[in-house]
Amino acid sequence: MSTRSRRSGPSAGLFLTGILLILGACEDGGTPPDYTPEELDAAKAELRDHRRLRTFEAGKLFGDEWVARAPHDAELRALYAYQLVGWGLSKEVHEQADAILADDPENPWGLYTSAYAHYADNEAELAHELAREAWEASPQPEFVFLYLRALSRADFEAAREFLASLDDETRGWPEVLRMEAEIESQARYELEDPTWADSMRATWAEFKERFPDHVLGYTRLANEAYNDRRLDEWASLMEAALELAPGSVEVRAQHWRGLWMSDLLPREERRPAVEAGMAAYLEASPETVEGLQSMASMYRQMEDEERAAELDARIVAIDPDGFHASWVRRTKMRAVDEGMREIVDEHGRDSPEYRAQLEAIRDAVHDYLAGPLYDDSFKGEAYLNLFSALRSMDPIPGEELAEAIRGMVEYERLNPHIVFGDAPLAMIDHTPYPLEAVDIIRAGAPRVFESLEDARSFFDTEGEWDGALRGTLSGIYDVIGWAHFKAGRTEDGRHTLERALAISAYDRNVRYHLGQVYEQLAAEAEENGDGEAATSWLDQAEDSYIAGFGASRGENPNETALEALYERRNGSREGIEEYLATLDERDRVRRHERILESRVEDAETYEPFELARLDGEMVNSSGLEGKVAVLHFWGTWCGPCIVELPEYQEFDERYRHDPEVHVFSISNDETNEIIEDFLAKNDYDFTVLVDDGYAERAAVRAWPTTWFVDRDGYIQFVQVGTALKLDEEFSWRVEALREDAGNH
Repeated sequence: MSTRSRRSGPSAGLFLTGILLILGACEDGGTPPDYTPEELDAAKAELRDHRRLRTFEAGKLFGDEWVARAPHDAELRALYAYQLVGWGLSKEVHEQADAILADDPENPWGLYTSAYAHYADNEAELAHELAREAWEASPQPEFVFLYLRALSRADFEAAREFLASLDDETRGWPEVLRMEAEIESQARYELEDPTWADSMRATWAEFKERFPDHVLGYTRLANEAYNDRRLDEWASLMEAALELAPGSVEVRAQHWRGLWMSDLLPREERRPAVEAGMAAYLEASPETVEGLQSMASMYRQMEDEERAAELDARIVAIDPDGFHASWVRRTKMRAVDEGMREIVDEHGRDSPEYRAQLEAIRDAVHDYLAGPLYDDSFKGEAYLNLFSALRSMDPIPGEELAEAIRGMVEYERLNPHIVFGDAPLAMIDHTPYPLEAVDIIRAGAPRVFESLEDARSFFDTEGEWDGALRGTLSGIYDVIGWAHFKAGRTEDGRHTLERALAISAYDRNVRYHLGQVYEQLAAEAEENGDGEAATSWLDQAEDSYIAGFGASRGENPNETALEALYERRNGSREGIEEYLATLDERDRVRRHERILESRVEDAETYEPFELARLDGEMVNSSGLEGKVAVLHFWGTWCGPCIVELPEYQEFDERYRHDPEVHVFSISNDETNEIIEDFLAKNDYDFTVLVDDGYAERAAVRAWPTTWFVDRDGYIQFVQVGTALKLDEEFSWRVEALREDAGNH
């Protein structure tokens, strides 16, 4: 006989099933969702619209609301995370990825979001691996876009191959067509072929035609039009983009910069036009820290620091612990650091103003590090600024300098040549921890060589690449040897420094440090009564200083050491000028020989050009036929360019009236006004041609770069970077070509 209750029958089972369904639909036992599936789908579509229109300000606010309502929908969180990427909020993107993967470690949307977080952290290798896993698990447009984007950064050729492998349907997605244009743009530089720029423009034009509701088609073509100074076309494209996305600060900021920096409007009309655009943006978009920061940046560009500071204060008040507040604090720190250049120009490095600015930089860095900080992203820059200031103080605070160096080692990633070059040397010279510098350089050596490998494409020949490798390895041995010497291990120091010299004989620091070691050995020999050995060591010290004398522009420690050694050996400075003059001539002969030997082995002609002077007159390269020509590429933004311009002015004056020689500088600054203001401020009057994209077409990849062209149009000498003594060394090349019979 059955004892089952009536209530345990089918109706009761359905009842229990209903209870379970209700519980399952109540988000872990909470209240039922306050949205329908249709509303959730509409929310996802709206987040995609914000992506399409680049309206990340409104997109983030909308996503905040919807993620709170549907926290377990992975796709929703991932689409929301993209809005955060648009704000630069990598930490929050990581949080969204963690939330998705906590529910399901294999969820493709979680893998995609995690990939984006790593991409935002500049970890392209990890990003493309995760994006590939997401794509293989579920072929979504967002996944293939990110995979291509990350892969193109990590392995450009692999990205091109993957793009070519996609079927026609997938290649028709807007996300893929966009990446096709991005990869074509990158190909200009990776493949050293400027014609890829035409392919890129054609692809963006196709994108705009096929997807007229995507704002990027307009803004990217507008950017190309602006670079080519087709300002009417730029204005038309920007108007279309603004009509499509009036609430996008990304689009607005591009428009503001164009209005301010171009010749589209008279100077007096530019600021009112920019501020009218800001007012229109505020009407179309909610107030966000992202928008406020973009406007503050624009006011700084318009040199209105007071208005920018007001907006900064508003940002900090809204979200004091957030990314943008940290950016405000960083901007203040950076402004103090950047103010040093003006102090040096106006007052010099021996002035009270200079010393006060060093203290101001020190205080600004400590204020920044005191936080609150969004993350550690800019700590490296802070410690770098602090290191630079402390190293220039007199006296140098050794313990604080050591802490700044340790901070750089932990956080600074962009300047390995300073962190593992200048900083260890400063640790040796100015702190009680010379052997700690050895630990720093040994731990950092892989990063130094990795950074050098990343720059390999800038070396034209294997010989140049070999020289760079030798110079880097020599520098590492130099630090180690100098540290051993300063720690009292003289013989260890000598052997290591001599190894550095054997690797690269042209390093002035190695020469100086070896000279110091030899002088110490001479002193020890004198103490032991061995005068012959002491003389031999002093001779070696003198030879070392002479070899390093004149090795580079600026202060050279070998010169100072050589003068001191001369006085030590002769009992006075009498006759030192004649002695040094002899060395100057010896160095001049060596440099002249090296320059003539640097002639290009297989000289080629250059890309023809027709460029405008600042006064609008056109200069055609055909007019250089039969002449020796010097083409100097530079920009006011380029620090090394600025350093050598006084000598370049002298060189230009030397040949200005020579009918056989034409000297032109080609500036790629954004507007003529920037160039004109700079020339006027510095009393320069050399001829400037305005780059219209020619440097890119001609594959100029470093500034300054100077070509020395013979009468037949062949580039016979190339100077990349600054010259030691520009006027003299440039003239040697010109005179060699003047006397040349035209063989190439």
